[in-house]
Amino acid sequence: MQMDSLSSCWIFLAFLACLPCLSPVDARNPPNSSITPINRDLYHSSADLMEEIEALVHRHPNKFTMETFEGENKGYLAHVAVVTYCRNRQENDKSKFRVLLSFGQHGRELITTELAFRILSILSEEEFLPNMDRLSLNATLDRLIIKDYDPYEESPGRSAFSEPESQIMRKLVLSFQPHLWVNVHSGMEALFMPYDHKNSTPDGELSMRMKALITQLNNLHFQGRCMTGSGGGSVGYLAHGTATDYIYEVAKVPLVFTFEIYGDESAAQKDCFKMFNPTDLTTFNRVLNDWSAAFFTIFKLGPWQLVKANSGKDPTSVKWISIDDYLDGYLMGRRSRYGKKMEVFDLGLQEIRSYFRLFMLSCVILMFMFCTRISKSKLQRPLVPTMPS
Repeated sequence: MQMDSLSSCWIFLAFLACLPCLSPVDARNPPNSSITPINRDLYHSSADLMEEIEALVHRHPNKFTMETFEGENKGYLAHVAVVTYCRNRQENDKSKFRVLLSFGQHGRELITTELAFRILSILSEEEFLPNMDRLSLNATLDRLIIKDYDPYEESPGRSAFSEPESQIMRKLVLSFQPHLWVNVHSGMEALFMPYDHKNSTPDGELSMRMKALITQLNNLHFQGRCMTGSGGGSVGYLAHGTATDYIYEVAKVPLVFTFEIYGDESAAQKDCFKMFNPTDLTTFNRVLNDWSAAFFTIFKLGPWQLVKANSGKDPTSVKWISIDDYLDGYLMGRRSRYGKKMEVFDLGLQEIRSYFRLFMLSCVILMFMFCTRISKSKLQRPLVPTMPS
């Protein structure tokens, strides 16, 4: 298959504004010497980072667009910044290979949003990867559409999709319909694939392609030191209701990953910043350079792995059924036996009527059985002779 059959791809970078896990007092004047303060020479504040990203987008309007999505739940308002990268943009963007990246879900993981900013800087061509040929980079970028999003802070919520950040993520996934999704965290060095809720990986060709891709990344960029496999089988605990499993199992995104880009196992349990983020310039730059290079490798190899999974078919020609399609095509457009379109509310009323009919039928049967039993009891009751006067 020729490269130009994958004429271009989208990278959708979703940036979540990162709040540090240490309070402002701890960050500047830590009362305990074992707590590492945030190095402001290396890391942006949330406001400064978003200002830098907005300025970068405005300098390159032919490559980037930026949107802010809002969501609310009982007075809690969330803002999610979404940056979309696409060179050679066309009206039919659905024909391109689409990548959705998520950074900064956890406020303590500042290094993840710094990586997002580095990737955007490389996409803008204001910065370049060390030892990467610029012609090769341009060939890769011409085939990419990237979206990147960034939630404000974390809360498990009271139920599935009760929180505005998770609602916004679901909306992004279902509307953008990516071919590849990566959730970026820190705390260890790992390249994970589904599942998180059980100690196993999926079956089938797509699972084999995901395993092949993370193996290539691990050997090429990390000398095999990253943990690989399913998140549930590798981190020592099972996590239920994660974005990774939802996006793979329900939203049907074919290539789904969770990357853990840094972790300091020697850090004290209470030393939140050091545990999740590099604290010196050398390590900081190494992490950003290694993982930026890894992402551009996955941008290049991801389409080919999907081609192999589809037996040589162009992945952009494959119809992946999303939940939106399911709801629109099955529930909202479902027809009754009389050929009339039925809305979800009408279907609900029909179900209620059906259950009510069953309830009434059960009541009639029970009353019939009860009356029959009383009649039999009367017939079988022995007659008592009358006493002679």
